[in-house]
Amino acid sequence: MGTPWARCKKTAHHAMIRCQAKMGVFKALCHATKLFLALCYPAKIIDVFCSGYWDLSWGLLDKISERYREFVRHIEEMFDANITFEHEFFFDTNSSKSLADVGEEIIQDINKRLSSFIFLSSFVDILCWVMVVTVFFKATIFYLRYMHSRQFQNVFLTKILSDIDRRHEKHGYDPLLPLHQLERAKYMKLTSLRLTLFEFVSIVENACFMATTCLQLFAICFLDYGLFWLLETMSFHGHQETGLEVPAYVDLEIKGGGFVADVMRGIANAFRPLTQKSILDVNPCIPLPVKPDYAEYLIILLLCLLAWLILLAEPYILRTRHLIMAYFYPKRAKERGMFLYNMISEDRTSIFKFVRRRKRNEFNHTRNVKHTRKFTWLNNRFSSLIYMCSCCSCCQSTERCTICGRSLTLSNRNPCDTPGCKGVYCGKCFEKSHNKCCLCNRPVDYGDFSDVTEVDDSSDYSEKESFSERQYRKTCGGQR
Repeated sequence: MGTPWARCKKTAHHAMIRCQAKMGVFKALCHATKLFLALCYPAKIIDVFCSGYWDLSWGLLDKISERYREFVRHIEEMFDANITFEHEFFFDTNSSKSLADVGEEIIQDINKRLSSFIFLSSFVDILCWVMVVTVFFKATIFYLRYMHSRQFQNVFLTKILSDIDRRHEKHGYDPLLPLHQLERAKYMKLTSLRLTLFEFVSIVENACFMATTCLQLFAICFLDYGLFWLLETMSFHGHQETGLEVPAYVDLEIKGGGFVADVMRGIANAFRPLTQKSILDVNPCIPLPVKPDYAEYLIILLLCLLAWLILLAEPYILRTRHLIMAYFYPKRAKERGMFLYNMISEDRTSIFKFVRRRKRNEFNHTRNVKHTRKFTWLNNRFSSLIYMCSCCSCCQSTERCTICGRSLTLSNRNPCDTPGCKGVYCGKCFEKSHNKCCLCNRPVDYGDFSDVTEVDDSSDYSEKESFSERQYRKTCGGQR
């Protein structure tokens, strides 16, 4: 604040400066303020009386300030904490290896750790190439068998066979087409929906493989969605639970003000728990599952359906190989067509005779033999079941031809005239049998000269009997 004389002198000087600023050109008149200094001289007398007192007061204040600073330093030393972080970084380079060698070793270590994945990737690559090579291998095998074997898959009726049949018909031969009822089970057109035995076996094998693959994919997708559902359920119920309460702790409260109180209050706050909440939120600890990509599931389903569609269409697509080979090798296709024509012509008679003989044999044996084997019983039951299923349609007749199994109507129904005989035939089968029943007549009567088993017996049995009946009589000791 200064002495009274200094303060009075300073006030007079400031008054003169303000006066000069306001008076402008008349600022010379402001020097009159110096007369005010005359009033300030008595203040010097007061300075004489105060000089000793203030010197003593300032010395006392210096001692108090020094003791205060000493106290503060003492408090600082009491709570002084020195935290030292020591970190040593040691890097040793070996100049015996270049950076290229070091990089090569790192790559080798990575390859060693990922050897199983690399092996799997390489195996998949090799498998893809094997599948490609297999396609060419199968094509080569088909080409060789088609060119060197006339019987290889030669069961399809083509345009070449139709042309051959028309030429033979013009020369007076019986027409081969359309096929008979017994032949349609073995021979078919390229556009037929029915499958050959080879095609059926191929579809069954591929279907087993596809079923296994689809089952594995379904298991993977099911486990993926099941894990998501489990985590989602845990998260849902976890968010429904109330929070956990923080355990109680002892708190120290410092009351009062001042420097020391503030220091002690800071020390007490340092030992308090970090959280001040009474409820502990555990939601951040609950797992949050990622929602599955249902589009990927749909893509997998579509791929599986496409694979099944390809599997079912594969036999029909592979039949086009015959058309391709016939286009590029017409001469070979004509040879195969001629072979098929001759084979059907030869089998037509033999198949009809074989079925006719089988029906006759079944009729003769089932008429008297009461005890049959279990396999025969199961075969008969299965045949009856198929017959019942085939007769379920209202548009089918209840009667069928004994030989070929064709549905009969009133116009083409030809029953046997023998009383008690169950034989009934269609027009074609009855005509081929010379209008005779193959169940109750001798083979010679209906034109089967290669199956003449009827002989004249000079024994007590004056009736004619077949060879099978004679053998049964000799074995069982009676007449059937």
